[in-house]
Amino acid sequence: MKKPRPQAPADAPSGTVQLGGFIGWFSLSLHVTSDDLKPEVISTLFGIGPTVSQSKGVPLMGADGKVKRVPKFGRWTLCIKSVETDEWDIEEVILALLARLPSEVSIWRDVARYGAPHLSIGLSLTTSNESFSLEPTLLAFLGERGIGVSFDVYDKEF
Repeated sequence: MKKPRPQAPADAPSGTVQLGGFIGWFSLSLHVTSDDLKPEVISTLFGIGPTVSQSKGVPLMGADGKVKRVPKFGRWTLCIKSVETDEWDIEEVILALLARLPSEVSIWRDVARYGAPHLSIGLSLTTSNESFSLEPTLLAFLGERGIGVSFDVYDKEF
């Protein structure tokens, strides 16, 4: 963890409701997706295997040995779940995930020839009006490598 998570004042009266603040829960995945993506090609380019992957038309099996589904497209995915880190700052977790991968723009351009890379960030609010930010340096890094970003935001009631 880079820095301590901000906290409400310790001497706040009992029952104090804090508005705003930082996102309470998240998940983060880097996906490379295309219709006919071969995950092993992406693993070779990145020099690392995926957390999960799928190939078009190759059945995905459940723990019970039965077919769960047959994918209609290929995907290579590298994930960090909130239970895998004590980091609370989403930008720091993105940097940690990207640190597992090569930073050379040429490799990312090769990857993009096979599929579209994008970060998927899942967020769950614990109160209303929570926030996070992504700094220009990270955004430039992502843009230079053609990495899109998508967000799934879940209400605290979800």
